Amino acid sequence: MASEVDEQELGFRDSPDRATLSCLLYMARVMELRDFVRFFFGIIKSMGAFSQALTPDSRQAFEAEASKYKLVSYDFSNHRQFVNETMLSRAVESFDLYVLLILREIFEAKPEILKSEGSIDIATVIDLKSFDSVVTFLTERKIHELSYKSLDDLQKYIHSRTGLALFRTDAAFDAALLASEVRNLIAHNDCRVNDIFDRRLKGLKRPLDDLPISKAGKFIIEDEWLRQVSYTLDAAVFDFDVAASDKFGLQTMNPKTSFTFR
Repeated sequence: MASEVDEQELGFRDSPDRATLSCLLYMARVMELRDFVRFFFGIIKSMGAFSQALTPDSRQAFEAEASKYKLVSYDFSNHRQFVNETMLSRAVESFDLYVLLILREIFEAKPEILKSEGSIDIATVIDLKSFDSVVTFLTERKIHELSYKSLDDLQKYIHSRTGLALFRTDAAFDAALLASEVRNLIAHNDCRVNDIFDRRLKGLKRPLDDLPISKAGKFIIEDEWLRQVSYTLDAAVFDFDVAASDKFGLQTMNPKTSFTFR
């Protein structure tokens, strides 16, 4: 997502004609992010024109600050890294949220999937009073449990319960796993590679070589990698959403006319 970004590339590629509520929320969150990218880097790209209306001192200060975020091949600044960390975190968190929400929709549509998900004591059943309340209780309990699962365990669970693949290819899974673990580095270790990161990446179907690690041990989030990861997550959401809505009869809407629901 470089500053010389093509606005068309900030939209969605091959988005579905109809989407579930979970997918619509994913699309809304991602478009908020991409609208910000368009706005922010549009300002950076046009900083010369913006600064002309400022006083000399203000112009100098503005251009000095804006230049920190420009993409310069020989100097990937910490400021640029900060923006990319923010964008990657939002993208991965939106994907994670989609997966949990679509599972909730599936469980509610086909509660029999939850039959093997542990027992529930009689007192709780009596307190809940209705079948729908029991389903909601079991659903929320399972969603909470799954929210702590690794991506690999989560995709295995989804396939075992739904018969659907969360990722179509090993390459897509590898890209999503790496993005997820980099997001964890951002949240828990200032984006610096550690033993936990190395250990979790051993699950890659095709190991990745020559990761962009700085001398200080930070994972450098390059613009092109961030762009490709974002589109990989989009594709996984859209493909799974179509498959899940078809198989389980989930309610869908036209994405072009449904964003006001949020």
